[in-house]
Amino acid sequence: MLHRKTIALAVGLACLTMSATTFAQQSGGAASTTATTTLPEVHVTATDDSSSEFTHSYAAHAVTVGSKIPQTLRETPQSISVVTRQRLDDQNITKIEDVLKQTTGVNVTRLDGAGNFNSIQARGFDIGTIQLDGLAISQGANYSTALDTAVYDRIEVLRGPAGLLQGAGEPGGTINLVRKRARADFSGSVGVMLGSWDTRRAEFDLTSKLDEDGRIRARVVGLVDDRESYVNTLESKKSLGYGTVEFDLSSKTTLSLGLAHQKVDSVVDQGLTTFANYTLPNVSRSTFLGSKNNAQDMQTDDMFVELEHKFDDGGLFKFAARQVDRAMTYKAIRANGLANVNTGVFNTQTVNFQQEARNVNFDAYYAGPFELAGRTHKILLGVNRSTEDSKNRQANGVAGTMNIYSPNNDIPYPSLSFGDFISGSKQTQTGVYGQLQLKPMDRWTFLLGGRLGRWETETVNPTTGFVGSSSKPGTQFTPLTSVIYTLNDNSSLYASYAETFVGQTATDKNGKLLDPRTGSQIEFGVKSEWLDKRVNTSFALFRIIDKDRAIDDPSTLSVADAIPGGKVRSEGLEAEVSGQIAPGWELIAGYAYTATKYLQAPINQVGQVFSTITPRHSFNLWSKHSWTNGTLNRWSLAGGLKAVSDFSSGAGATGVVGEGYTTVSGQVGYQIDRTTTASLTINNLFDKKYYEKVSNFGRQNFYGEPRSFMLAVKKMF
Repeated sequence: MLHRKTIALAVGLACLTMSATTFAQQSGGAASTTATTTLPEVHVTATDDSSSEFTHSYAAHAVTVGSKIPQTLRETPQSISVVTRQRLDDQNITKIEDVLKQTTGVNVTRLDGAGNFNSIQARGFDIGTIQLDGLAISQGANYSTALDTAVYDRIEVLRGPAGLLQGAGEPGGTINLVRKRARADFSGSVGVMLGSWDTRRAEFDLTSKLDEDGRIRARVVGLVDDRESYVNTLESKKSLGYGTVEFDLSSKTTLSLGLAHQKVDSVVDQGLTTFANYTLPNVSRSTFLGSKNNAQDMQTDDMFVELEHKFDDGGLFKFAARQVDRAMTYKAIRANGLANVNTGVFNTQTVNFQQEARNVNFDAYYAGPFELAGRTHKILLGVNRSTEDSKNRQANGVAGTMNIYSPNNDIPYPSLSFGDFISGSKQTQTGVYGQLQLKPMDRWTFLLGGRLGRWETETVNPTTGFVGSSSKPGTQFTPLTSVIYTLNDNSSLYASYAETFVGQTATDKNGKLLDPRTGSQIEFGVKSEWLDKRVNTSFALFRIIDKDRAIDDPSTLSVADAIPGGKVRSEGLEAEVSGQIAPGWELIAGYAYTATKYLQAPINQVGQVFSTITPRHSFNLWSKHSWTNGTLNRWSLAGGLKAVSDFSSGAGATGVVGEGYTTVSGQVGYQIDRTTTASLTINNLFDKKYYEKVSNFGRQNFYGEPRSFMLAVKKMF
């Protein structure tokens, strides 16, 4: 259950929002002229970088995640949250997973102690893909989700189906990571962070022109990040390098090249076990059930090329190609069974696991205006193709035992040989997509679009080349239609309908992969801009139906045989406010209510909660106030809150419940000089002890992080 303090804070936030709305209406939305932090006017043009570096605020002025056509949030009839560069810097957030934990309606399920393995959900479903500048790759739980946030200008999170641009994908949504781009004016920053558990981090970011005219520009980002943990023996080391060069082939044509390399080395922690009566252990948060020689090594290499041409009428043609290589090696002694209620003894296993994947994407599109019946409309036409080749291998060692109350972390790690890669898969998607944005009347905008694509997958033995099974369901059409009605200068109503399809890995009794799942979403909402567009607000209602899900085949005795007979529903609401609500005062807050249910399933599941790991209620808040004059000149004060209701793993007698929790953070900052800032952040201010993740199968129960401190110093130039 949410605490009463949380409910009171949510009510206070609503009152604050209404006060801001009233002020905007009374003042006509005029911007204050007394604050030095007032945002400059932003002119949105047809380029993917239209909103880049505008983000001296928490309010986004343009996004591209819902459509290749850059547009404001009010012009995008889907639920979107944007984490700006300013907010990333203010909160000292360095990992995408930590960003998403504080994003409206998003749930991050941690699968290892260091937070490198994660599954991400929105609206009760997995977010199966992430987009890198609009090109989609799979978000596999066994890979680091993305590069360090130091390379990104902003993070766009779309909740709901995103099949228009990326084809097959879970209905939960997608995450678009927008990279930093090279600039002609020399600028940059250097920063250091020091924190609890021997956290040490240093980074730099430099950009400049390489010729006198600025037609050739470059940007480089680098960092090292070493830290230990509140969990015994757990440590993690990360290094990253990113570079990009842009060439102006003409006044309207630009070629961009870039690459990034990230390496993470850490001790893998698979969490605490559950007791045999399915209760959670009450032990020290520092408890580690494994060997200090456990290892978790990950490497990501990202290479891209982009060519874009701007037309005189505001149109844009863009071609992009990207290759992302990811590799992961995992060696762990871990819990592998429920613990004895009286003695605390449980079984362990030793596992060596290695996985590699290569994603290759190509995308080309034209987006621009056209005239019809005396009015200006917009059109988007594109084609893309993506492939993913993955392979893995595994070796298991001798099983043992350990005691949860006195674990032996000095157990020597046995020598295990991986052998050949014997399991793998290949997925290919090709499609054409398009969208018309028609404006037949001043207040009405109609968006008609969809994607016609082919999706194929096959399982393969990488060593022998033998194809085990395949699925080729043929051509799929996924529509996306919407309507927007402008209420006034500040607000718009919208309604949207989208379909989706998702590839499945389950096989039927003949060993054939099941055809993809299909689904649809209906969403209604209202979006507004206040205080001269310095504040964005949104409210949305949604319902998702997902059908043809794999369930056990009742005609056979094998649990490996499946049929496409399942159907689930997710519905709820989401509300968010973000931006500069007063001079020097930035705020982001969001609430989500999500209810999921099995509609068709085995009899013992019908009517039960589908996504038990998704809290029904969640609330996030972060607010920062900076003083530019008076007694507190140069000082800033910030604070945040995260609250979720109960969640669980499993149901009934074998379910493990994680109690709802609320955590609070605080920060004090100081402007040392015109270009140098310092801040001290305290997370989990009241040192709340809680389970962030629960599991009912013998491991992967994780405590949330105790109180921690982070000192950050950054210099801009």
